[in-house]
Amino acid sequence: MILEKLSGEKFTASEKQVVDFIQQYPRVVINLSLEELAAETFVSQASIIRLSKKLGAKGFADFKIQLAAELSTFAQDEKEIPVDIPIPEGCTTPDIARTFYNLSRQALDTTLHALDVIALQKAATLLAYADFIHLYGRGESLIVAEDFHYKLLRIGMHSQLETLNGFQEARSRIPNPRLKEAALVISQYCNSRQVHYVIDELMSAGIPFVLLTAAENPWPYNKYAAATLRISCSESRYKMGSFASRTAMLFLLDCLYGEIFSRQYERNKDNLAAFSKRKTERDYYYTFLPEKPAEDLT
Repeated sequence: MILEKLSGEKFTASEKQVVDFIQQYPRVVINLSLEELAAETFVSQASIIRLSKKLGAKGFADFKIQLAAELSTFAQDEKEIPVDIPIPEGCTTPDIARTFYNLSRQALDTTLHALDVIALQKAATLLAYADFIHLYGRGESLIVAEDFHYKLLRIGMHSQLETLNGFQEARSRIPNPRLKEAALVISQYCNSRQVHYVIDELMSAGIPFVLLTAAENPWPYNKYAAATLRISCSESRYKMGSFASRTAMLFLLDCLYGEIFSRQYERNKDNLAAFSKRKTERDYYYTFLPEKPAEDLT
């Protein structure tokens, strides 16, 4: 089997680079072209073709077919869980726990399999080098946006997330040509008036944006976006909760955050250390803060 050969064969240094990438992202590789894989691994196309033949395939295309077949075989061993109402009536507590665990795994596997590496890199480049980032989300998408917002603050990136409806659609009309702005718009269905208003404001102000959505066809917003990140999720509006979509969006945003972090790795490490130090110093201060006498309390 291909996956077994990846672990058992002896490889050259350049082959090892490709093998490591395949082992880490097997479901991504089956969606990459030869040119894209060569660019991702910094290895020549000829070396990848030779590696494919070394692993028993006729070429890179045949290698992808064999790899996809193996991955599909593994996936068939698990029953797909309904995303809207994942638990049946009369489910026991252990069954409920196991179901949600497997649902998260299912969502992660599907998202990784459909990951658009090029779009992720474009999104990371746009946000990593922006002076200020506007974040937009509504309802359950807002919760996901809050998590990403806090991660950006940890590494000292200037960002804003407005949580009140109405205020998200309004922004200052005073342009600053020296300020490089960018935005991230998160919307599961991409069909609300608020999304339309927000994107209209961004386009009017000339602010490039990244769109994160589960919509199969987010037209026309995907045409306006600098990069569109899609999760594959079939949740309807009649769901128990956004279990699968939340897991998928958090995972994709974690990937985006990791890409942003890696662009200026040492600087972000220093900012993270400074952030942690400030929190530790505040905790120390609060520990020894003298308490007011009971009679002074109102």
